[in-house]
Amino acid sequence: MEGVFLTNVTPFTKSLDLDLEGLRKMIEFAENVGYKYIVPLGTAGEFSSLTFEEKVIVVDTVRKALNKGEIIAGASSTSFLETSELCRRYKEIGVDKIMITPPYYLKGNDKGLLDYFTKVSQSCDSTIVIYNNPSTVGVDLSPQLLKKLSDSIPNFKALKEARYNVVEFKEVERLIGNKVDVIDGLEERALLGLVLGAKGFTTSMGSFSALPLKIFESYRARNLENSIRLYNTLLEYRAFIKTPLTMSHLAKLGAWLRGLISSYVVRPPLPNLDDVVSDDIKKKMIEKINDIISVEKL
Repeated sequence: MEGVFLTNVTPFTKSLDLDLEGLRKMIEFAENVGYKYIVPLGTAGEFSSLTFEEKVIVVDTVRKALNKGEIIAGASSTSFLETSELCRRYKEIGVDKIMITPPYYLKGNDKGLLDYFTKVSQSCDSTIVIYNNPSTVGVDLSPQLLKKLSDSIPNFKALKEARYNVVEFKEVERLIGNKVDVIDGLEERALLGLVLGAKGFTTSMGSFSALPLKIFESYRARNLENSIRLYNTLLEYRAFIKTPLTMSHLAKLGAWLRGLISSYVVRPPLPNLDDVVSDDIKKKMIEKINDIISVEKL
């Protein structure tokens, strides 16, 4: 697995129902501009705000909207039993790659985490992508634990690594990079992650923009000057994301401005963008998103 991984948003109607038509349009747009890997129900997809059945519906909708792209479906839960059941349901609809975080309520220790992922792997023969997101989940999978996981779980094939410590990030890549594809899970570190040895990076901006793909392509073509120019644009976009705003807010605004989804609302406990930003800030956000869309044409 190598490239840019779209961790798409989950669009909702103003009444907070799933906007499945908007989801289809967004996925069709993403595939048309070149995204190969689609990752529904990650952090940007507000997975923890969906019911079990809604998760299956979202993944099935993405599967049906794709022609040749690959799906890595979020199956995170506080229970290995629920994750295993999601894995089973996904396989029934033709999806055999899942992404899972550590359990995010009862956190345990390294032994408990090793048992957790082992039990998931024993009940689920799908390809597993482990998502290490310590700032959100509250659990940090150490480089040494990830090495144990890579040695003991044969279907652990990729790691979405979202730790902020770049020294530990590099240590993870050194310890398991020969067995597991390490993908940078911080969109704002996209270019730096590639320099550190990541096989690719994830993006929520890809819900409305091809800019992340252009960063990756420029880097692979060794056009560092253009890579940095595009990366700076991405960082200017990410600068709007300050608590309580998340990447979901901004990516949904972009997808809405592009006419892909019916609204940019989020589900509680996230507050809606219009409730927490001034009209002036929102205007600047819209200007930056329109700049990004125009950059794609250069």
